[in-house]
Amino acid sequence: MLYKFLQENQKEILALTEQKSRELAGILVSSDQLKKGLPVFYAQLITVLQLEQSKLGTFANQNAMVEAARASDEPALAMASGHPSDVELAKSAGVHGCELMELGYTLSHVVHAYGHMCQSITEIAEVKKYSFTPNEFHDLNRCLDVAIAGAVTQYQSLRDHKDMHREVEHIGMLAHELRNCLTNISISIQMIKSGVVGIGGSTAQLLDDDLKRLNEIIERSLTEVRLRVDPEVHAVSINLLQVVDQILVSAQIETRLKKQLLDIKIDPSLTFKADLQLIHSALFNIVQNAIKFSRQGGKIELRGALHGEHIIIEVEDECGGLSGNTVELFRPFVQQNENKQGLGLGLTIARRAIELNNGTLEVSNLLGKGCIFKITLPSLL
Repeated sequence: MLYKFLQENQKEILALTEQKSRELAGILVSSDQLKKGLPVFYAQLITVLQLEQSKLGTFANQNAMVEAARASDEPALAMASGHPSDVELAKSAGVHGCELMELGYTLSHVVHAYGHMCQSITEIAEVKKYSFTPNEFHDLNRCLDVAIAGAVTQYQSLRDHKDMHREVEHIGMLAHELRNCLTNISISIQMIKSGVVGIGGSTAQLLDDDLKRLNEIIERSLTEVRLRVDPEVHAVSINLLQVVDQILVSAQIETRLKKQLLDIKIDPSLTFKADLQLIHSALFNIVQNAIKFSRQGGKIELRGALHGEHIIIEVEDECGGLSGNTVELFRPFVQQNENKQGLGLGLTIARRAIELNNGTLEVSNLLGKGCIFKITLPSLL
């Protein structure tokens, strides 16, 4: 009997399964819950296989199966298909799938976790000279299918929930930013209209700053929508200096206030093919970041040149250098500077925009001075 074989060889089978899973996981972390997951499933598997040997026959409810499948309810599907003992298999596998999700494992890891158990059982059976009957093999594979479906369903459900939570949080933060800008604009306009302050004073400057900030938020949001809805690249001929000049029209107001020097070193004839909106957005975000985080009286240098078959664009600032990991800088909602204004999405959007144009966006940390953002693009798309 298969369930007896599993009982007698439990230690070896679980050890081999863990070894295979560990090899696939690489450097990914584990947890007590994760280590308990497969042994719990293994014990339930033995119970189910034991029950399979003694039952007289089952009847499936086809309509209930369809509804359960439509609702991605694996325990209900097990019950409707005439295998009530599979319910606990689906539930425990679901817990295991959620734990894998929390620890950063992929769907491939989830599926292979149970595939490794199947491989381990068959390999140990071969060594021990145990032969499966067709019914035993059928029952084993059905149980593993139930487990994989339960784990994947709960993994996906948790991931969808986390994605939705991030989206709601993102919308909330965006609305908060817009409200702050509009509140400041409204107050400034009322004070100017009532004659409390003059049109050339600090209140007018605050009004100008918030209008500019509002434009940045809208620009960034439109690009983010474009990246999601229409990620196709619409390549046109682009003159780099013309794009930079457009960005600097609004940027120069802030650089004058901060007494910063903008040094442009771009060949006027430098032209390449790419998506204009995405390139403009990426450069806009990088330049705005450079101005925002560079010191008072600092220097921001923009360089652009053709190197072989690639266009190299660099933006060097004087932000004082990065305090954290440069990889973290491109993750959504991450900000490494003391100035926390904004959502921390600009560089994330910039990198996605550049990558869609078959390019790369990297950052070099100049410790104690600043950093260099380097865009590499093909000269022909």
